[in-house]
Amino acid sequence: MPHVEFVYAVIALFALTQGPVYRLWSGSAESLVVSAKTSLPHVYFATFVAVQLPALIVVARMFTVEMLRNRSMQALVALHVWLGCTVLWSTLARHSLPEFIALVFTTTFGIFLVLRFRPIQFWWIVLTAMTIGLLLSVLAVYRVWDAARDLNDGFWIGIYYNRNSLAPVAGVALIAAFGVLPTGWVHHGVRRNLSMLGAIVLGALSVIVLWQAESRTTPFAVSVAFLALILWQMLRIALRKVRISLIQNIGAARLSVGLVALGVFLALQNVASLSGVPAETSTFNSRAALWSQNWTGFLEKPLQGWGWMAARQTEQFFKQGVWWAAFPTEWAHNGYHDLLLGGGVLAGALFVYFLLSSLGNFTDSPGHTNNSIRFVTVCFVLVAATQESFFIGSHFLWALLIWGLLRVNEEQPQIGLVDEEYASKRTT
Repeated sequence: MPHVEFVYAVIALFALTQGPVYRLWSGSAESLVVSAKTSLPHVYFATFVAVQLPALIVVARMFTVEMLRNRSMQALVALHVWLGCTVLWSTLARHSLPEFIALVFTTTFGIFLVLRFRPIQFWWIVLTAMTIGLLLSVLAVYRVWDAARDLNDGFWIGIYYNRNSLAPVAGVALIAAFGVLPTGWVHHGVRRNLSMLGAIVLGALSVIVLWQAESRTTPFAVSVAFLALILWQMLRIALRKVRISLIQNIGAARLSVGLVALGVFLALQNVASLSGVPAETSTFNSRAALWSQNWTGFLEKPLQGWGWMAARQTEQFFKQGVWWAAFPTEWAHNGYHDLLLGGGVLAGALFVYFLLSSLGNFTDSPGHTNNSIRFVTVCFVLVAATQESFFIGSHFLWALLIWGLLRVNEEQPQIGLVDEEYASKRTT
């Protein structure tokens, strides 16, 4: 049974990279000319729900009232309750409801990963799932599958229909390779060598695909995430020597994320204003006008929001004025704007509270390698979300963010597949 859970987690996480599900039903798009029923978004939604349903059942069976005493869990539940309420006044409720359900399912899948797998297992699950997507993308490029490579510039798209969807898969694979490397030392002899070699080879594959995708967002997010890790470790050392109660209470992890957030914000604000910077480079593909449109839309409904993921689906949203510089899209291209547009100030505040309460766990926990790579994963998703709508349901980055931030009953060992060396240490 544990091995079945491992395989299921790999398949589900692979599916949540979204490209595989879109490819699965790509042939059905041709039938829309004959019959528009049922629409592809409905099929996608049903597929993602079906894939994540086993995780929902497992979490429902394991969930206890004791888990709600965790502050991070309380903040996460409050955020989802509020976003669920926004469906009631959404400007397009028929879109908000399935988006909210998708968010609940993917959050639950993230909790499933927390409850059922140890770090050793988790990193192999992530690396395996991402590698499947990368290998299929390489195959798609060299077999010249439809839309696998851009016809004009030649960058790789693979099975994901968008290089900004392929690149995060490669970026997460690279981070997972760093997560797997230390686990190789748990084993001995040939098994250790194979584990280390596998992590290095798959990490190299992710770098190659990331290079060929030519995406700016993911390399930027990976770089900032590792810089945040260095800053966190430096602050932890400094806080041991400087005994200032206020700073001690804030903690090194929160300070690091806060400083990085400020740095990213200033960078995005100032790059566009520098003379001589090409429009394609500034603010990573000229999203400044799009973000301005998001912000003015938020100011129209700052308290209750437009309803979860409904703003850019509503015709009224685009009647704010003449936005000639903003390309037409249903995506906000910023996860934080999605929260503000969908649920107003309260949604943003609840997310920040969830983030800050969860980062406190990093401050109090020992600085072993798994904590470091977990911190990198969280920072990667947080930075990447400044450029794309990654805080959504049915997306693997949201599930990874939940896994990285949430710690429930950490003193109890997970029940999932356990390495033989740890088997004797399990409790029943």
